[in-house]
Amino acid sequence: GKTFQGGNWNHLQAMLDIEAGEEILYVGDHLYADVLRSKRALGWRSCFIMPELPEEMRIFQSQLGLRSQIMELRKLRDELGSFADNLRKLFDQCVDDSVRAELETKIAQCEDDDHKVKEKLSDANKDYHASFHPRWGQMFVAGYQDSRFGYFVKNYACLYTSKATNLGLASTSRAFRTAGELLPHDNLLSDKYSQFVDEEEG
Repeated sequence: GKTFQGGNWNHLQAMLDIEAGEEILYVGDHLYADVLRSKRALGWRSCFIMPELPEEMRIFQSQLGLRSQIMELRKLRDELGSFADNLRKLFDQCVDDSVRAELETKIAQCEDDDHKVKEKLSDANKDYHASFHPRWGQMFVAGYQDSRFGYFVKNYACLYTSKATNLGLASTSRAFRTAGELLPHDNLLSDKYSQFVDEEEG
């Protein structure tokens, strides 16, 4: 390879005889100065170097059991909420006092169970995030959503890795493709217990 020093991006693209910025892969370790600016202003492909990544991945793998437990507790809360909602609908439609009393008891039980699950979920989340960092938790996640850092990495870094030499593990003709992401309604239907009710067919 050769070293380019001084000049600007116009000179560089002219020297390389390229017209589209996407033909250049810019590698840098500063999210804002390197990745965001090169991607936003020039349209270059970007690779973000993040030395902390291996430790983040190591902890994530070691906490897969706890993460699975958290996901199951969240799913349980969703199921309790859905079940309680159906009971409330039946309660509103019911005219029999004895049945209404029974439904009211079941609704109260659902709410009590949900409160207990919520407390257990809160404790599990604290343990999970503290395993990454006692104060900040995961770098890429805040609660159940992407952290601001994770958002920018996901949306502006075409690639990210722990060190630039990792790029040498792939050939220069290697193609990297984005992972397909699902929206919430698609995630819901991906669950084997979910079913889509088509009102138009009804």
